[in-house]
Amino acid sequence: MNTAVAGVVRTASRYRWAVCALLFFATVINYMDRQILGLLAPVLQHDIGSTQVLYGRIVIAFSAFYAIGLLCFGRIVD
Repeated sequence: MNTAVAGVVRTASRYRWAVCALLFFATVINYMDRQILGLLAPVLQHDIGSTQVLYGRIVIAFSAFYAIGLLCFGRIVD
């Protein structure tokens, strides 16, 4: 194999793994963000004085915007 071709293949492979790592960490942060809402619910309800209904609306809004975002940007990520 030509050394120039080998260098290009190595560089492409490095970028490919960098993109995979970025997608992995974006997915992990996204799932952590969704789980944090459940963990913070009692604290937020106490501090803000909200109810279970308000918390449910927050979760529904978050889920709706998440679904809309996947519809808009899902093909780009794939």
